[in-house]
Amino acid sequence: MLEVADALRILFNAVSSLPSVALPLQEALGLTLAERILADRDFPPTDRSAMDGFAVRAADCPEPGSSLVVTGEVRAGQEAGATFVQAGEAVRIFTGGVIPRGADAVVMVELTEEDLNAGTVLVKARPEVGQHVRRRGEDLRAGETVIEPGTVVRAAEMAALAAVGRTRVTVIRPPRVAVMSTGDEVVEADAAPAPHQVRNSNAAMLLAQLQSMGVDARYLGIARDDRAVLDAMIADGLTGDVLVLTGGVSVGEYDLVGAALIRAGCGVLFHNVAMRPGKPIVTAKRGGCLVLGLPGNPVSAFTGFHVFVAPALRRLMGHPEPVTAPLRAMLVAPLRRRPGRLTFHLAHLRWHEGKPLVVPVTSASSGDVLSLVRANAFVVAPGDAQPIPAGAEVDVVAWS
Repeated sequence: MLEVADALRILFNAVSSLPSVALPLQEALGLTLAERILADRDFPPTDRSAMDGFAVRAADCPEPGSSLVVTGEVRAGQEAGATFVQAGEAVRIFTGGVIPRGADAVVMVELTEEDLNAGTVLVKARPEVGQHVRRRGEDLRAGETVIEPGTVVRAAEMAALAAVGRTRVTVIRPPRVAVMSTGDEVVEADAAPAPHQVRNSNAAMLLAQLQSMGVDARYLGIARDDRAVLDAMIADGLTGDVLVLTGGVSVGEYDLVGAALIRAGCGVLFHNVAMRPGKPIVTAKRGGCLVLGLPGNPVSAFTGFHVFVAPALRRLMGHPEPVTAPLRAMLVAPLRRRPGRLTFHLAHLRWHEGKPLVVPVTSASSGDVLSLVRANAFVVAPGDAQPIPAGAEVDVVAWS
């Protein structure tokens, strides 16, 4: 069996970023930029006020208590036009307003007292030159880099792209993914299962995980334990970039996926990984399509998605860090372990007084799909007969 790190290395060597495509800005969320984004003008494009108050000449207010004549007003979104601040004058200004010519400082309104009848303002504090003035280009100059290629587009990047007028951007296109389940014992979620059957929770889980990553997926259905049916469904799935399937990947008499992949012309990358749960994972490739076969047990399939499927998809999407880095958290209760493989223990991560705390979640087995709802993370720990005591720091991988 391969160690997890070795299996990931093999997987990453077999896949690379997909081609780029130009998309409307609203479709770029979660995707990776394939171009450098430059500022189309200075930011801000003019000297602007950072406060509500009065634009003044600092030299006119050498001491607190200076009185100035109010000669005009500049609102945000209004051109300063011919407005000019001369000696002994002030202009009422609002946050974002263009600094009128002649002014070199802004006094916030809280430090002034305006006499509307007299048309004057009393300045209660001595301003410094440049006070509360946002200078033209102080954020960024026209032509400078706003966002580097290889950046994943989040809400923050969406705001920056809109600010520089980019309504279309070049990104790494998302992969075309197909999802299928296998096994005579599996029925769809809307069926009334017999005692020997299980509802197809894996497909619902996989499709939801893919949607949360911004990846649209085709659901192919359930392939029965029949060679012709399995072959036909796999052939359909191999027409995309990624085929994710669950069940039939172990070594039992009715675990048919491995042989079916070979019949389809796939080259197996690895089969079986030294991890718990989820050991019987198979990955293969045919041409430009990557196949990730996960165990049928729901907790194993869920774990396999986080450990292998999600990183592979991020790599295809050009993410700079496809593997989620663990954080260190303190165990609130002892963690029981079993000797052997690296284990991804279900856990609940929370924060208390700014510190991460993690509580192990009990699961009856890798088939205990209902235990997943009590967890939001994995504690990742080597297999060992000795428990990890409460109070110890452990590696935790959050699910989101």
